[in-house]
Amino acid sequence: MRDRLQVRVTVVALAVMAVTLAVVALVTWRLIDAAELDDVDRVLEQVRGDVAEDVPGELAAATGVDGVLSPAEAGLAGRRLLSGEPGSDVHLTAVVLGPTPLVTTAGPAALRRLRDAGTLPAGEVGSVVTVPTDQGPVRVLTSDLVTDDGTSLGQLRVYGSLAEGRAASRDALLRIALAGGVGLLVGAVLLLVAMGRALRPVADLAAAARGTGTGEHRRVPEPERMDEVGTLAHEFNGMVDRLAAAEQQRRELLASVSHELRTPLAVAQGHLEMFTAFGPGDADAARETAEVLRRELERLGRIVEDLTAVTRGVEVGPVQREPVFVPDVLEQLVLRVQGLGLEGVDVAVAGAPPVVVVGDEDRLTQCLLALVINARTHTPAGTPVRVRAEEAGAGPTGRSTAGSTAAPAAHGPGAPGPAGPAVLLVVEDDGPGIDPEVLPRVFEPFVTTRPGGARRTSGLGLAVVRSLTEAQGGTVEVDPSWPGARVVLRLPVEQADDGSATMLP
Repeated sequence: MRDRLQVRVTVVALAVMAVTLAVVALVTWRLIDAAELDDVDRVLEQVRGDVAEDVPGELAAATGVDGVLSPAEAGLAGRRLLSGEPGSDVHLTAVVLGPTPLVTTAGPAALRRLRDAGTLPAGEVGSVVTVPTDQGPVRVLTSDLVTDDGTSLGQLRVYGSLAEGRAASRDALLRIALAGGVGLLVGAVLLLVAMGRALRPVADLAAAARGTGTGEHRRVPEPERMDEVGTLAHEFNGMVDRLAAAEQQRRELLASVSHELRTPLAVAQGHLEMFTAFGPGDADAARETAEVLRRELERLGRIVEDLTAVTRGVEVGPVQREPVFVPDVLEQLVLRVQGLGLEGVDVAVAGAPPVVVVGDEDRLTQCLLALVINARTHTPAGTPVRVRAEEAGAGPTGRSTAGSTAAPAAHGPGAPGPAGPAVLLVVEDDGPGIDPEVLPRVFEPFVTTRPGGARRTSGLGLAVVRSLTEAQGGTVEVDPSWPGARVVLRLPVEQADDGSATMLP
C-alpha cells in the first residue's frame, strides 16, 4: 500500500511539474519570438529613417539641368542611396525608382535567396507586415520616396528575416525541453526516495495497527519533524496508550466484579450451609437465615450497579436517606462478618451511641464490611481489626473534634463533611498501614497497594465506599497519623426540633 501511494504521489507531482515546465517553455518561446520581432522592427525603422533623410539630397543631386529625373539618373540616385545603406546580417534594403528594384548585396541568407530568385515580397506601403515565403516568414517595411515638394518617385523596402529568430527560439525551446526532461528524471528519483522516507512512518503505523487488532499495543517511533506524518505518529501513540489503558481498565473491572461479588456470595453460601444444619425446631433461625440470604441477593444487585457507576465515574445511586439507628448497623455488620467466617474482627456494638443518623442502613453496613475485608486483606494473619461508632461535634471546618480523628486526614474528593453533630464509624487495624505514595489517591478507582500476586485486590473497595458515603451526605477520611490503617466515615446525626441529636432508648 505504501509503494502504491508513493508511486501515485510521485506520478501526480511529476505531472504537475511537467505541465509547469511546458507552460514555462511555451511562454519563454513566445517571449523570445516577441523579442526577436521587436529587434527586427527596430532595425527596419532605423534604416527607413536614415534613408528617408538622404532621399531629397540624392534625388536633387542626380537630377539633370533640365530638372527631370531620367531613368538613368534615378538608377544613379538609387545606387547612391544603397551605398550608404549596404544591408546587414539582420536586414536587406531595396529601392524602387524604376522598373527594376535596386537591392543591397549584403543581408541574411534567406533574404539573399529570395533576392536572387526575384521573389522578394512588396509589402504594404506605410506599414510593417509579416509575409510568409518559402524561406520562412519575412518582415517587410514599405514606404514612399518623396521629394521636397511631396512628389512620390518610388518606394523604399526594408526586409528583415524572422527565420533565424524562429530557429533560435525553437533551439531554446528544445534546450528547455531537454533540461526539463533531465530535471523531471532527477526529480522523479529524488521524489521517490523522499516519499519513501516520508512514508516509512506510515508503514510502521500500519504494522502497529495490525498488531493492535490482535491485542498487541505497540507504539511507533515518532519522527523529530512535527509535520502531518509526525503528528499522525504522535496521535497514534496517544490512541495506543488509551487503548492499553482501556484494556487494563476492562481487566481490572472484571477482577473487581469478581472481588466485590465474592463477598455476598460467600455470605450466602455460609448461611446456606447453616440452613442445612437446622432441625425441625429451628424455624426462627431458618427464617432469620432466609432473610439474610434475601438481603445478600439484593446486595448483589446493588453491588453490580455500584461497580458500574464507579467505573463510569458517576455517583452511586439510588440510596435511601432515612433515619438509621447506629447500633443496628453494627449488629448487621456482625452477622455478615460471621457469615464470611472472618476472624479477629471486634465490632463494638455495646459501646455504640444510641443515636439516629440519616442514611441507608444496608449501604452503611456494606461500606463497613468492605472496609473490614480491605483491612483483613492488607494485614498479616491474626492482626486485630476493630470497628466502633462514636459521637463527634463539629469544628470550624466541619471536621471531627474527637481525639481519634484530630490528625490530618486524606479525604475523598467529595463535598465537605456534614456540619453539626455527627457520628463517626471507625474501622482500624494495627497492620503496616497505607503506603504514603498511594495515600493521596487511595479513594480513586483501581488504586491498590498490591499490584500483583495471589492476594492482589481490585482497588475498587475504597472507591465504592467513598461513593456510597458521599451519596448519603457523609464523608470518608483516612487518618495518616495512625500506626496502622484507620478509615473514618462521618455521617450527620438526625436532630430534634431543639437541635439535639435524636436518640432511642
